[in-house]
Amino acid sequence: MNAIIAGLMWSVLWIGYIFVVLKWYPWELLHDYPEDIKEAATLPEPTDKQKKQAKLVCGIICLVIFGSLLAFGLTKFASAQTTFLMVLVYVFIVGMIWNAIDLLVMDWILVCSITPKIVVIEGTEGCKGYKDYMFHFKGFLIGCVYTAIMAIVFSGIIYGILKFFIW
Repeated sequence: MNAIIAGLMWSVLWIGYIFVVLKWYPWELLHDYPEDIKEAATLPEPTDKQKKQAKLVCGIICLVIFGSLLAFGLTKFASAQTTFLMVLVYVFIVGMIWNAIDLLVMDWILVCSITPKIVVIEGTEGCKGYKDYMFHFKGFLIGCVYTAIMAIVFSGIIYGILKFFIW
């Protein structure tokens, strides 16, 4: 599967994750919002049970998301030996497609332009942070760094599995 298709599929998984968390565990994403939204939020303090459930659900979804990244890389390169650099480029492209979709679709279109009720944290209706395009662009730049680190780590895992168990 080419990196663009894999990146689009990976993006769908991330979008699903974000909507699950926003719907049932919004306090888990509050740290990703602008400062005025964090300050205005009136979310009730989650119970210990809710915190445990959020960690379990988010953990399972993240296992699926990162497991799919491993599967994309392993299936892409299983049939013929390649270099670590080729695996790294592939994984980086997959990650950057998600990072770009997160900025353009999730942040700028959904949050900044449309601002549907599901992305509005309780008590923050009307906060200016929802229209802060630069905040999200800075997040994208930070995401580029995280994507590079993630690509190195996962490429190493994928390449190691391929080299020692598949090729």
